[in-house]
Amino acid sequence: MVAPCLGKFGGIEAFCLALAEDLLSKDASVTILRKKVAGFAPNGSIEDAETETLDALPKQQAARFVSAYIPRLSLRLLGEIRTAHLVHVHNSLFEAISISKLSGKPCVATIYNWRRRNLSARNLAWSVAAALADRRWYISEFVWDSWEPNQRRSGSARLPVVSRMPTGHHPPEKRRGFLFIGRWIPNKGLQILLQAYASLDIDPDEWPLTLVGDGPLRPEVEHFLRDHQLPGVRLAGFVSDDERHRLTREAKWMVTPPHTNEDLGLTPLEARTVGVPCIVSEDGGLKETGGPHALRCRPGEVADLSR
Repeated sequence: MVAPCLGKFGGIEAFCLALAEDLLSKDASVTILRKKVAGFAPNGSIEDAETETLDALPKQQAARFVSAYIPRLSLRLLGEIRTAHLVHVHNSLFEAISISKLSGKPCVATIYNWRRRNLSARNLAWSVAAALADRRWYISEFVWDSWEPNQRRSGSARLPVVSRMPTGHHPPEKRRGFLFIGRWIPNKGLQILLQAYASLDIDPDEWPLTLVGDGPLRPEVEHFLRDHQLPGVRLAGFVSDDERHRLTREAKWMVTPPHTNEDLGLTPLEARTVGVPCIVSEDGGLKETGGPHALRCRPGEVADLSR
């Protein structure tokens, strides 16, 4: 597998690990090459997730797993592709797909990001690479429509990415509050969510708001909480898979309110797996992953999310 990487655990990393775990159980050997992209800044969360996954596997399976960070134009990429039986590229990475085709290796692609329409060399390279892949899976109808708006190519399909989905059951009458899981970056809706929560007159013990994750917005979040004195807000930071699954099972609502043309939105799928309903913005692929019974708000509107 070849995947772009910012150095932090997210949706692509979760899918790669879930897929690797399944392949290892089928006696395959798996190598994940994480290609460093602009803004790469590792924080250890990927290594923590890999360790947690591998520790749960039989030793003979874990021994067949390799992961590494690689730079652009990596000689290791060339060597690994030449010895692989199958190359799975995450997003339309021209370098990996073109090397695969020149090496005569079957190459498939999972495409996460909706296609921008600006004219640039990068956009052209992505389009060519997607066309060269032997098989393409788009993670949502929203993403697929942006790449193949008029006619679906042969070999293309929609397949939402998954992670290690939560399991188990927590009685609905014992569930409490709202849960947000995601990177603390602009346009993911975190600021909107805090403002909406601050506008509510609710019991903070009955309706806490738990924020899972971290990111550049942490100073702004901490400043907001100092100014508004919200005892119901709990900062969980980065947590293990098991803890994230527990928090998901025990929440009354999963809240996912971005305003960024979200490509998919994995957390609503995780919540729905254990029967937890969702509040989502009508943003990109969230109209799909939130499901027909989600409560929806207009993207970026505090009053509508509060309502």
